[in-house]
Amino acid sequence: MTDPAEKSQWANLNGMKVHIDQIEKHLRDLKALGGEMPVIEKNVRAMMSFIYALKFGISDLAEMD
Repeated sequence: MTDPAEKSQWANLNGMKVHIDQIEKHLRDLKALGGEMPVIEKNVRAMMSFIYALKFGISDLAEMD
């Protein structure tokens, strides 16, 4: 684990979590607006996979902080 001095130099995890949640909301909105357009469904699904990776990597750390 890292000591508290190193932890203070980390990025603003809570701020990053807020932005990740907003991006996820925007992607869900985009999917709803796109209806059943395959290009929208495919790209939103791909982008959501990145959001989930960020979410579980950053959000978990932010909650521990």
